[in-house]
Amino acid sequence: MILPERRKDLLVAGGLAVATFLVMLATERAVGFTRDESFYFFAADQYTPWYLGLWDALVHGRLLDHFSDATLRRYFWYNTEHPVLMKSLFGLSHWLLTEKLGWLRPGAGYRAPAWAVSGLISALLYLFGKEASGGRRDAGILAPLFFWTSPHHFYHGRLACFDMPITGMWLLVVYAYWRGFGSKRWAVFSGVAYGLALATKLNAFFYPAALLAHWALSRAPAGWKAGRWRGLLRCVPGQWGWMALLGPTIFLLHWPYLWPHPIERIGAYLGFHAGHVNYPWAYLHQLLRDPPFPWAYVLVVTALTVPLPIFVLLATGTLRAVGQLVRRRLDSLHVLLLVNGLFPLVLISWPTVPHFGGVKHWMPGLPFLCVLGAEALAGVAAAAAARFPKLGERKLVWGLGVLTLLPALIGCVHIEGYGEGYYNELAGGEAGAAQLGMQRQYWSNDVTGVLPWLSRNVPPGAVVDFHEVTQGSYVAYVQNGMLRPTVRFVTCGGPDTTPCLRSAQFAAYQYMQEFRDQEFQIWNAFATSEPVYAHYLDEAPDVTVYRRAGM
Repeated sequence: MILPERRKDLLVAGGLAVATFLVMLATERAVGFTRDESFYFFAADQYTPWYLGLWDALVHGRLLDHFSDATLRRYFWYNTEHPVLMKSLFGLSHWLLTEKLGWLRPGAGYRAPAWAVSGLISALLYLFGKEASGGRRDAGILAPLFFWTSPHHFYHGRLACFDMPITGMWLLVVYAYWRGFGSKRWAVFSGVAYGLALATKLNAFFYPAALLAHWALSRAPAGWKAGRWRGLLRCVPGQWGWMALLGPTIFLLHWPYLWPHPIERIGAYLGFHAGHVNYPWAYLHQLLRDPPFPWAYVLVVTALTVPLPIFVLLATGTLRAVGQLVRRRLDSLHVLLLVNGLFPLVLISWPTVPHFGGVKHWMPGLPFLCVLGAEALAGVAAAAAARFPKLGERKLVWGLGVLTLLPALIGCVHIEGYGEGYYNELAGGEAGAAQLGMQRQYWSNDVTGVLPWLSRNVPPGAVVDFHEVTQGSYVAYVQNGMLRPTVRFVTCGGPDTTPCLRSAQFAAYQYMQEFRDQEFQIWNAFATSEPVYAHYLDEAPDVTVYRRAGM
């Protein structure tokens, strides 16, 4: 039976989504539990009983009490600086897949919803890639492959955090927005998608500016020419109205904590981020703390962390689109891809915007650039096939695609679960990044590199200073069988760690420039500067274990 084109596309998109989920499932054990994940695990465990208690409250006539301010504060008091959509899904997934069905280990139970969003990214990238390239399925398939074989993206895709989910949600908004030009249902759904994006992370408040830029560059000129101000009003996308109506509504409805005092609590949520702390961040031997930050930071870090062949294609596709835009030869779809690809990068490049967090803060732009990169590769293959017709265009696409993806795949395998420390050939790998003075870790999950040694060698009851590891992450390591439970936990931070270190017999120091002085404090407190074990990324030290002298 010959399937219609649309059904084929949906089958391919669905297959890519399922394959992405399964790859995340198969490889997530290599990724340690980040600091932020430990907070979200705890939040998820706080929220879940409220959802599970809804039916019981309804049956027993206590529904009003269940929605009272006191009850909502009791369940949702923790981590109010972020919306609750993903944390709620993390908790319900853990309850179902781990506690009830026993299908997944505890950490994977929390992480599964993020993998589902990662699958959605693959599906949407395929659909966008095929349409942007004029119906080429090979370009559609290459787009998600380019995105996921970047080790930083692959790393974030496996975490129970919000950075990959907001990337997926914004991609969904833009796809629905694009389809909404020809479909009332998609126009309405663009409002639903925007609500889900607002319910995922704060980024969603800023990204509609990219849709405004798309309208100004691709649709407003024709409207102005047709009827000046009235023409502009007539060409305003109907999707904007649905986004303005449904977006805030869904945001408010999804977060029970807001309901008793919405203005006060939304204000507190926005106020927290308006005064967000600037975490120190290493960049070319500078420790960035306060603005103004280097305007080239985003470009430099992207050029050093995306596998080089993929970066070259992304840059080629982007520059080609910019050139066509300047010459007014860029169609509306490619304008949409271009502005949504560049907007997050430009936003973070502004000197007063905090620059901590690395690629995750502008990651929502990279899927759109991967579509342009896949199209650029298809264009190169078409040009080569025109000159050498015996080679065949499709064979050239996949031949060039394999050559492009191979270094990235090697990088993913080589870096394993330490993807936030990946640097490409331009940087000289992880060792080169250390020489360049770049940030190579920040969420404390690299401690997994020394956990097996600690489990084997730390005497029962001995105390280990886990440095940046939170107590929640320590508990997760024990619960997931990654650390022996008789290894006791303490974390010594702050300007003077000496009093805390007196209680520890071992220390697992994580190399970050902002904590350089703490290694010297460990040497003084332990009366030794000689490590007993270390984890390296290539030749660069990552986590070093010290043992108190005389033990």
